Amino acid sequence: MLKKLLILSFIEGAVVMTAELCGAKLLAPIFGSSLYVWASVMGITLAALAAGYFFGGEISIRKQNYNKALFRILSAASLFVVLMPVLSYYFVPWISYLPFLPAVVLGTIVLLFFPIFFLGASSPLFIALQSQNSDAGKVSGTVYAVSTAGGIVATFLCGFYLIPSVGLTACLVGFGGLLFAANLMVFKFFKPFQLFLMAGFVYLNVQFTFVKQEPLFVSESLMGHLEVLDLPNYHNDSVRSLRINSIVQSEMNLLTKRSVSEYVTLLDTLIPSKKIKGSALVLGLGGGLNANLLVDKNFKTDGVELDQRIINVAENYFNLRHEVSTFCEDARYFLNRCKKKYDLVLIDIFKAEEQPSHILTIESLEQLKRNLNDSAKIFINWHGYVAGKKGAGTSILYNTLIKAGFDVVLCSKSKGENYRNIMFVASLKKLTPRPYTLDEKLDFKALVNTDDLPLLEKYNAEANKTWRINYLRYYQK
Repeated sequence: MLKKLLILSFIEGAVVMTAELCGAKLLAPIFGSSLYVWASVMGITLAALAAGYFFGGEISIRKQNYNKALFRILSAASLFVVLMPVLSYYFVPWISYLPFLPAVVLGTIVLLFFPIFFLGASSPLFIALQSQNSDAGKVSGTVYAVSTAGGIVATFLCGFYLIPSVGLTACLVGFGGLLFAANLMVFKFFKPFQLFLMAGFVYLNVQFTFVKQEPLFVSESLMGHLEVLDLPNYHNDSVRSLRINSIVQSEMNLLTKRSVSEYVTLLDTLIPSKKIKGSALVLGLGGGLNANLLVDKNFKTDGVELDQRIINVAENYFNLRHEVSTFCEDARYFLNRCKKKYDLVLIDIFKAEEQPSHILTIESLEQLKRNLNDSAKIFINWHGYVAGKKGAGTSILYNTLIKAGFDVVLCSKSKGENYRNIMFVASLKKLTPRPYTLDEKLDFKALVNTDDLPLLEKYNAEANKTWRINYLRYYQK
């Protein structure tokens, strides 16, 4: 019996980490995966575990049938885990109508609190069951070690293989069902009502989460929830969009096969066509529309993208030109190993509203300088905020580029901060005046982004939150 309890404890630990990882991913299509979301996920997870430990400890000091108590708690945990995709599909989108931060916290509570609470409550009962004739300290150490080992295995298994391969719903249904089945086999308390509930929750997932998929393509990728949709835009043109966590990354007019995004139009204006073939690097390939634009302008183009699925989507759904050489790597890792020199580098590394700060540090830019020809230009796609706290990240990126030895101008086709993109233009040589140059003043002039002190995530948090709120309101409307 003790070995069976340890196996069950191993599965319980695996389910805890599966629920936490998948919970964060289920929130991402609505709230993104910013610092606010991860802080909420970790905070609610710890709160639920603490409450569960206390609840389980209270039960363990009562004179009762520990087997039956543990069976009921694990049954409840497995049912709530399997219910998570259904809650995210039906209830979390409604919560997003609340103000952003309360909505993030409440959405996290709805998804994660009860499954993690019951999983946490099982640990004191595992210890109580096994320490009746043994040393409590040794038993508790063994139980927590085995449970943690299960969590480690599930973290790597889900993060590296299962989530990208089979998706979030399959992971949660699979691990929740595994815990439910193992619980039945160990304790042999057959409850028809619990079995009926589990079957019903699995049916809801199959019926409404797996079957009702309207996108041309949908997958859980390393970047998050990935989908390709064909929808009319506000001009009633048929537009194909690549979305990550429900945020549009690329938009292509199906008739012209060109981007409909304003910042790409600005990029087209800023980059002249080459008479002699030049070399270009795109960090953040996305749908590949920017890479196609550079090919049209006579650049031999390399595209770097973190997730192979996105490269496949660019090739299969967005007519990525065969002239574009693609590399499935982290942008910083690519730069560290790259020996080529380029005439143009486009950095378009948005993951939804976030900008990975490690690619835009002093050290990364110093490495990038080694890959530039003398007259090369760098273009960096950025959010539209410049003023006050929301513009702090913009100021820091500007300062970082200047510190790295670049001349810099900011360009945009719009004056409205909330719905525009800014294009940073940087060069090691003095830049001539550019079209659509901004004259707005920047603050935070003393701060720069370094590997040792990466500031962009912190100082972009307010801008990212505002951007996400405006985006949600626009699409809800």
